[in-house]
Amino acid sequence: MSFSATSNSPIKRTRKALGLPLLLTGVFIALGFICRARINPHLAWTYVGVAACLLGWQLVLFLRAVPKTPGFAWEFVPVRSHYVQAAVQFSIYAYWGWYWRNVYSEAPLILSQVAFLYIFDALLTWSRGQTWRLGFGAWPIIFSTNLFMWFHDDWFVFQFLMVAMGVLGKQFIRWERGGKLTHIFNPSALGLTIVSLVLIFTGTSSYTWGEQIAITQGLPPHLYVEIFLCGLVVQYFFSVTLLTFSSAAMLGLLTLAYTKLTGVYLFVDSNIPIAVFLGLHLLMTDPATTPRSSLGKIMFGSLYGGGVFLAYILLRAFNVPEFYDKLVVVPILNLLTPLLDCLAALGVAGNFGRWEAMVGPRKMNLAYMSGWVALFLAMLATGFVEAPHVGATIGFWAKAAEENRPHAVENLRRLLDGFNRRNLDDPAEGVLGLGTNGPLRREQVLGILCNQVASIYAAGKFVPADPARAAHYFEKACEFGNPEGCANLVIEYFHTNLAGVQVDIGRALSTLEQVTATSNDGRICNIVGFAYETGRGRPMDKIKSRQFYEKGAVLGEPAAWKNLARMQLAGEGGPPDHAAAALWLQKAADAQDGLSCLYLARLYHTGDGVRQDEPKAIALLKKARDLGVEPARLLLQQMQQ
Repeated sequence: MSFSATSNSPIKRTRKALGLPLLLTGVFIALGFICRARINPHLAWTYVGVAACLLGWQLVLFLRAVPKTPGFAWEFVPVRSHYVQAAVQFSIYAYWGWYWRNVYSEAPLILSQVAFLYIFDALLTWSRGQTWRLGFGAWPIIFSTNLFMWFHDDWFVFQFLMVAMGVLGKQFIRWERGGKLTHIFNPSALGLTIVSLVLIFTGTSSYTWGEQIAITQGLPPHLYVEIFLCGLVVQYFFSVTLLTFSSAAMLGLLTLAYTKLTGVYLFVDSNIPIAVFLGLHLLMTDPATTPRSSLGKIMFGSLYGGGVFLAYILLRAFNVPEFYDKLVVVPILNLLTPLLDCLAALGVAGNFGRWEAMVGPRKMNLAYMSGWVALFLAMLATGFVEAPHVGATIGFWAKAAEENRPHAVENLRRLLDGFNRRNLDDPAEGVLGLGTNGPLRREQVLGILCNQVASIYAAGKFVPADPARAAHYFEKACEFGNPEGCANLVIEYFHTNLAGVQVDIGRALSTLEQVTATSNDGRICNIVGFAYETGRGRPMDKIKSRQFYEKGAVLGEPAAWKNLARMQLAGEGGPPDHAAAALWLQKAADAQDGLSCLYLARLYHTGDGVRQDEPKAIALLKKARDLGVEPARLLLQQMQQ
């Protein structure tokens, strides 16, 4: 028995040590088959195949270990950074999983990866003739990896390959820092980055849950606060505050500058996405692979924030899922770690390090933590994080698309696709997409939102025109009590071919008719009047039609001016009144309505209801002709002959 140079734990050497990997292999298989491997043949064969490889490896080591050899060396080394980080990560899983239950369903597969890492690390270490350090290091590596990426069951073998790459990188890719041989790359970040690059270049991102993970981490309320509070624990014990502080500050400044320059938001619906916020707390803050000097940490964190910003822009430019932005940057920065520490020791920067040493690292870390707390509270108070984001609203991106802002149409379509997948009748559904802070009920918010979406599909400017979908959402808006939606549904019904589309026009018109009793919206009065005049959605009733037109005209609706005048000229719904009709037609003509110009010209030509005025009649006909009314051109030719 001997003692480790880095631990008081005795190093044990025995052939029986292989029993632990053997036991963990049994745990590995059991964890796989207590969940979905029982019903998914691909996943079952993955676990059987991986277990067979591990057992074969163990058999080879057992046969190589002749009875007279000392056996396999191992020691128990509990490292505080490992179990503290694992505990913090576990709390995030527990909270996130409460709002997205797939996390809980994935738990056995995550635990099986922990078992796999222990086995793989032990067998690899013993194969190299070295001492296996048993501790808690597997837990934060696996937890960190699975906070950002899982493979679908049919491709789950790549999950184990990703974990294995992290272990291989830790054991084989090493350098000397401070007189000690240590690994270069963050193990979880290395595996994530290699797999991410393969997925990007092969176009197989759909094999993973990566995008859904990034999206669903936004479901739990106040997850920013939980990550922040958990991060404080890690920062207090391991002095990584400046990494998070500088990366958040840099990314925040860059996104503000982007919004100032473009008028839109880089990350669509947030200033710092929750998955990125998680990454700058628990992915890139590994103390073993980041700078040790304070200025080095500031440079490392700032480069991470800038790297995520640049990675997002590049990924979007190449039409690659953007959730990789926080993953692909870390290994590059790990390589720069010694250089950053060297730069931090030069000139004035070196003087800062010496002054910091005089004050004391613990006191300085508490000061840095105070600064980070102040920055986060400022972001929280101003709504920079946590608050409903205007970029999550369809209305914002529709307006941005009208103004031809960068990526506005693309982001609008993405939000519309998400909206189309929602069950609006489920009370558990939120009302994301409107972003109102006002005291509106859920039904009111959804009514406004459905009307917005329907209007976009009706216009067909930024998405292909879809009258059926437009009618569906107008009807939903009407069901939620939105008068504008009801009015638009009726207009869509009157002016668009909705063959095969079932819509309840009668219900919409009943709602609108009730609204006219208290509303000052002349447009609604005109719509109801048209329904009564034509008998579409309402029994034909010329008297009611004229009454609604009259109310709409008084309220200033141009279409009602023309329709009321037309009925007054024809004597429909009441006695003829050409003089009153001329007054309404004059208002409509002044509003550039071509047909009203034509009707009024005829009255001035004949002197019907007004004093005969041929020059005025000709002027009105010319105006009607210029407004595209073909009969005005023909009548003008007759009058001028």
